Amino acid sequence: MAFRKKYKHILPFDPDLLIVSECEHPDKFSDKFYNDVLWIGDNRNKGLGVFSFNDFEIAIHESYCENYRYVLPVTVNGNEAMNLIAVWSQNNTEDPKRRYIGEVWKSLNYYKDLFRFSTIIAGDFNWNVIWDQGNQKYPLYGTLTDVINLLEQFDIFSMYHTFTNAEFGIEKEPTLYFRKNKKTPYHIDYIFAPSKIINCGKSFLVGKYEDWISLSDHMPLIAELE
Repeated sequence: MAFRKKYKHILPFDPDLLIVSECEHPDKFSDKFYNDVLWIGDNRNKGLGVFSFNDFEIAIHESYCENYRYVLPVTVNGNEAMNLIAVWSQNNTEDPKRRYIGEVWKSLNYYKDLFRFSTIIAGDFNWNVIWDQGNQKYPLYGTLTDVINLLEQFDIFSMYHTFTNAEFGIEKEPTLYFRKNKKTPYHIDYIFAPSKIINCGKSFLVGKYEDWISLSDHMPLIAELE
């Protein structure tokens, strides 16, 4: 939250696209530091923001369904056109099967026709495969393993796991330090991309605790493409 106080730490990376969960409404920013912005939310202090820079143009995709409110399909026009699906996975008390990754699973099935065109899926999934098991009492519509398998059918893979050769569930670089505690690290944020995009990747970085914990409990994921 309070992204208006933090965005200057991101600008040195010269981003083209930026996804921010728990992002306050852009009206709260005193400076227009971006080219364009999309924002959805029920609370002006905490929504899902997608920012573009460097003449990249973004718009909410016509297929957007508010039933999957915080999984936002976006059309991107830059060096070449593509789709972006921004994710902020949340709890669901009305339908527990849709909580967190269950919601992501349902939404990606709804939007899977987009995957026939170049599509990146990125954001806060709030889930790791280590939690896929043990949900027999409170089952989900789908697990992260199900999501991974679905995306692989469309030649879409996790950039982190491709670059590092890490296995899901035993990642060495956390993306979240729960309650900012270094002793409670989790890997729950992801960027999934088609293999042709990953093959053009120059680098993939996860922010370090020492550099970012004063700003957020989540570490940034930074993908640099050709």
